Amino acid sequence: MIRPGLVITGLLAAVAAAGTPLLARHLAPDDPMALGDDGIGPLRVGDDFARAERLAFRVAPETAFSGIGCAGLDEIRFDGRLGPHPVGVMAMADQGRIQEIEATLYSPVQMDGKDECRALRDRFAEPFIHRFGPFEDRWEISKPVSTELLARTGPVTVRARWFAAGGSCYVSAHYGMDDGSSVDQDSALAAVGSQAHPDFR
Repeated sequence: MIRPGLVITGLLAAVAAAGTPLLARHLAPDDPMALGDDGIGPLRVGDDFARAERLAFRVAPETAFSGIGCAGLDEIRFDGRLGPHPVGVMAMADQGRIQEIEATLYSPVQMDGKDECRALRDRFAEPFIHRFGPFEDRWEISKPVSTELLARTGPVTVRARWFAAGGSCYVSAHYGMDDGSSVDQDSALAAVGSQAHPDFR
């Protein structure tokens, strides 16, 4: 005969085991720059904006900011480093849910050519490649004033935007960006570059 206490203990253990993956997914790491399958640090695609906002201010209190961004979407931002690179990390939300997470390289942005811009993208991507493996796909998109140099590793699309007229190269990595388009479109990169934290200039 099985004793009731053993049955209850077994049920509790089963429930705990079943809930572990869900709980682990929603626990915010203490490292705001930790790379996950669906985001960076406390910012995860699909998560509730208000919850992510609270977590961001907890793990990155000195640089965290939230408000309405350039495209009229709710945003959370904070500063950090990916490898040797100073970055701004931003989550963009629509209807209370995070739709895209972007890590943007603050500097340098002046390059001598498209190939250098691509090489900078690849150096910037090294932490993501270490986490998710080599690039699975690379492609270019020509636009009227820029060339988009894109590559994908796992859930992350790394993008370099090369502006030949000004010799400018903007590099960023995106979660929730599948086809080369961004929730925040073109204005975000220029805004992040102009609002760089003083320690990252």
